[in-house]
Amino acid sequence: MKYRKFKQNKLWRDKLVDLMNQNQSKIHYKELDDQEFIEQLKIKLLEEAQEVCCTNTKEDLIEELADILEIISAFCTVQNIAFQEIINIKNKKHNNRGGFEGRKFVTIAEHPIGSFGEKYCLNDPEKYPEILD
Repeated sequence: MKYRKFKQNKLWRDKLVDLMNQNQSKIHYKELDDQEFIEQLKIKLLEEAQEVCCTNTKEDLIEELADILEIISAFCTVQNIAFQEIINIKNKKHNNRGGFEGRKFVTIAEHPIGSFGEKYCLNDPEKYPEILD
């Protein structure tokens, strides 16, 4: 039997590796240590977030959001964080800062000199470029 090799270099779901090996594929992998695993989870989270952005149907959106929840669950396990702790912080932020129900898209923020808002924006000029009149 002839094979073609394809570079992967990405985190796969556990059962998918086994399933592909059972179907006569040859899947080569290594087990990651905690730090490598965390780095690959970050990459996978970005990949899945991009896939969320590319969905066109509700069903696809649900699938991709489920993948993101799986990654969050893996982060919780490797970092010894209770999933409920994340939900609690989410709820606290929602109570203090609100959610996104109002759909407020901010175009410009003007902050007083020396204020928290000014310092926050100045700390990340790539993300928050100053508008000079």
